[in-house]
Amino acid sequence: YLLFSLSGCPRATFAGKKGKLSGDEILNTKFKTSDVLENDEEIKQLNKEISELNESNSEMEAAMVKLQSQISTMEKNLKNIEEENKIIEEQNEALFLELSGLSQALIQSLANIRLPHM
Repeated sequence: YLLFSLSGCPRATFAGKKGKLSGDEILNTKFKTSDVLENDEEIKQLNKEISELNESNSEMEAAMVKLQSQISTMEKNLKNIEEENKIIEEQNEALFLELSGLSQALIQSLANIRLPHM
């Protein structure tokens, strides 16, 4: 940002010589210069806040990536557990069918046994 004084401005010098700039106008111009300085400070403050927000956003994005990775790992683990459970259920069903067959065979073999009458 460049700040110019009225003494270095050809138009202000020319207008001042003609008497077109009053004292109030010159004071208003000086206040405008202080406004520029205040705006410069505000811009610096805004830039600082933008930098802080960018840093915060970067941290949040990193945390989100980490969470997504953890979720992905948990989903894979859950899928593996579901597949293992399915295999166990199939094995249980096969064992139950085998047990049913054995119990039927036992019942049939016991039905053929004749006990002596007492």
